[in-house]
Amino acid sequence: MKTKTFKIGEYCLGGIIKVIIKKNSVNILCLDYYTKKEIHNETFNINDIYLIDDFLNVLTSCYYADKIINYIKS
Repeated sequence: MKTKTFKIGEYCLGGIIKVIIKKNSVNILCLDYYTKKEIHNETFNINDIYLIDDFLNVLTSCYYADKIINYIKS
């Protein structure tokens, strides 16, 4: 299991996106920047890169969505 937190700030819903990669799934959490409370949570199959990309583009700008997608692919 790999976990990475992206502190994006005002360009993201809540300000923080946390990515948890398990064997066959990717869990994406939106957290509040100050309280770290969970705002939104979504789980995807590891092979659904296009669905993950669409979801991330709703949450944040295309620049940060691309950075997160590249992390997931690596």
